[in-house]
Order: sequence, then C-alpha cells, then structure tokens
Amino acid sequence: MRRTTVALSAAALAITLGACSQGGTPANPGNAGQEQTESSSSPFKDISSLISSAKSSMDAKKTVTVSFEGTGAVQALGSTKCQLDIAQTEMACTGATEMVFTKDGMYIKSPELAQLSGDPSKPWLKMAANDSMAQQLGQLGKINDFESMLPPGSKITSSAKEQVDGQEATRYEIVTDLKEAAAGAKPEEKPAFQALVDAGVTELKQTVWVDAEGLPLKADSTTPALTVAGQQIPESTMTVRYSDWGKPVQITVPPADQVQEKR
Repeated sequence: MRRTTVALSAAALAITLGACSQGGTPANPGNAGQEQTESSSSPFKDISSLISSAKSSMDAKKTVTVSFEGTGAVQALGSTKCQLDIAQTEMACTGATEMVFTKDGMYIKSPELAQLSGDPSKPWLKMAANDSMAQQLGQLGKINDFESMLPPGSKITSSAKEQVDGQEATRYEIVTDLKEAAAGAKPEEKPAFQALVDAGVTELKQTVWVDAEGLPLKADSTTPALTVAGQQIPESTMTVRYSDWGKPVQITVPPADQVQEKR
C-alpha cells in the first residue's frame, strides 16, 4: 500500500497548496447586504467585498456540485466531481478515486487500494479526521470557503465581464503575496504557504469567475514546481467548476463491512 500512499500524499499536498491559493481576510458581515447588491451591478474592487458577497450567497444556497480537473500532482486523482453539503460540512466525490468526507473522518476507495489491501471485500479505507493525509485531501472541501481560498495578501488586479459555460459572470484576476499569506493564515493553513515561501515562491496568481449573485462559477490556479521535505512536487494546475447551487445532494457513508481502518 506504500506506493498508493506516496501518490496520494503528493496529490494531497498539491491540493492543499492549490486550494489554499485560490482565494483573503474576513469581511465585515454587516456590509453583506450592501456588497451583494454591488456585485450585481459592478465588479468588486477589493477582496473583502468579494469574500463577503460570496460567503453570504453560498451559505444561503447550502449545497453545490463541484468538478475538478488538474495536471501535475493533482492529476493523480483524475477527473473528480464532488457534492458538498455546506451546512453539514460533508462531501462525496466520484471519479478515478472515490472519497467521502464527514466530521468523523475520510473514506477513500480506489482499484489500487482494493488490490493492495488483500481483502477485495473491503475496498474502502477510513482515515481519522486528525490524520494528516485526510486533512490535506480535505482541503478540497474548502473550495466553497472564500475566506480560506483567498488568503491574507490577496489583491484583485483586474476584472472584466464575460460568459462562463453560457452564464454571465465577472472574471477577477487575483495575486497573492505568499509572505503575507503565511504570516496571516490560520494555523492549519500556514504550513502550506510557508512551504511555498521556503521554496522561493513569492506570489501566486489565480482567476475566479462569479455570477451576479456573487456565487463562484469557475476558478483556475497554478502551483509551481517545488520540493517539500525532499519530495518533488511538479507544477500543478487546477480548474474548478461550480454548478447546481442549492440543489439536493446525496452523501452516503460506505457500509461498515466494506471499510478497513488506515494503519
């Protein structure tokens, strides 16, 4: 199972860096209504307003379907689509690797895991919520949290109106100063930013698209090649698409007799 674990660890780190690099400082919730109105008429000029509008709209919808496409280390997960229950902080993903995230922990299933486990009748591997790999892969779930996606040090450099998948949207180009991000990040997110700083990366660029309600439609990010703890992480790109805001989602924990605990 070591080969699988190494591959997943590389992907997990790339996801952590990519998810953390997609997005600032908490906005004043008292301005949410004003900012929501502004988003439908003109582009935001600052990160705080963009975050507040998106958070208000996403919390109101409660659910979303998110699809991921990536290259580099992220490609190890293949094409992935996830259903998120924002209110319950749960997520279920399908694709090359199936995953289910709950408050209790993370479940992961893949053909390679089933083969290496020695027990094909238990194709699911469960990781505790405090497992380091589970926490890193769990960064996928933060793709709906603009306060985590847009860290301190992020600035909007330009914006423009355009269509995304047939929907009217505003495109925002965003640059993040990684030293500021590392200094102001939440404790659990700080190591990812510090790893980039230690590798000599000074800034990250990303593009996000939001609709007139402030709901994200698409996000592009690139994590440059770097070496972390002696492990080579290739340049990774990730494209995220959001759809079906507010529609029902189905998140099912695997049956106990199909699950083995990670050792």
